[in-house]
Amino acid sequence: MKFVPINNSIMTQHTGFHISRITGEHNDWTRALEFYKQELEILKNRLSEVSTMYSKEEVKADVEHYQNQFIIQRNNIDELTHSINEHASHMNQNVQAMAQHLSNETMEEHAALHTKFQDLEHTIVELKHNFYRFVAKYI
Repeated sequence: MKFVPINNSIMTQHTGFHISRITGEHNDWTRALEFYKQELEILKNRLSEVSTMYSKEEVKADVEHYQNQFIIQRNNIDELTHSINEHASHMNQNVQAMAQHLSNETMEEHAALHTKFQDLEHTIVELKHNFYRFVAKYI
């Protein structure tokens, strides 16, 4: 989105990001994060099963590692969900102030959230794969 000041007002030129697309991305991210949160809960329950089956110290250390990772990633999900909701609120204020357009700042915030979402998604997928390998060794 490009902004051209004219007579102390802002005139926008649309460059392909319509508000509905961004809102759709927010909804997609929120649904995916909720799915990952539920999935982490399932993995946590599976981890509990492994923990009760084995008492070896090396297994207990891995169990603690995964337990901590599940907590950390759940917190990361909650924080990112909160950031997305805050951004949606900011975006709605921006749209109202700018006649259905978004400022460069808002678009930059959106891009940063997109990167955070992708990074968190990658981290969770990697954690799941590592966890499945761990479980396969013991079950």
